[in-house]
Amino acid sequence: MTPDITITSEELRERVEEYLGRWIPDSLWERSEPYARRKLDLCRERNPEIDYYNDEYLVLLTADTVKETEFSDYTLAACEAIMAARGQ
Repeated sequence: MTPDITITSEELRERVEEYLGRWIPDSLWERSEPYARRKLDLCRERNPEIDYYNDEYLVLLTADTVKETEFSDYTLAACEAIMAARGQ
């Protein structure tokens, strides 16, 4: 059975920032953390026999989610800039 997730939001953020080696803006964190926690909840529901879906896994998953969210923001901004340039 998978262990309980006990890491607090504050501790998770500290660990993710340490792992990534940089500060995470509040707006980015506020979108990334709940999404990563939800992703892990779904994995745990689908595969309750997996025992490594724990706090450490959540740190890694959240770090990846932060990077994915940043990339998504970048691509959306680039797309908007291209669309605006074409409209002029």
